[in-house]
Amino acid sequence: MKGILEKLMECVLVILPFFRKKDAKRIKEFSDLIMGQYEFLVDQLEKVLKDYFELSTKVKEMHAEIFALKEQLAQAMTQRCCSKECKDRQP
Repeated sequence: MKGILEKLMECVLVILPFFRKKDAKRIKEFSDLIMGQYEFLVDQLEKVLKDYFELSTKVKEMHAEIFALKEQLAQAMTQRCCSKECKDRQP
């Protein structure tokens, strides 16, 4: 029992300085600094995610355009001149 009380008193003595006004002000300043950094990082993450999704949309649009052009090219290739006498015919 005596050992438990001694440990409890050690913990109280460690925590007690934080309850003084001077230390409380430092703790508040530190927590404000941490919150400011946290908010900054969250803002940066939101910007990165927004940019990522915008870029992803643009890439999807480009892929769709490439596939459409590929289909148009394939269709144009089937419509080229098939006659042996045609001067536009390519072997």
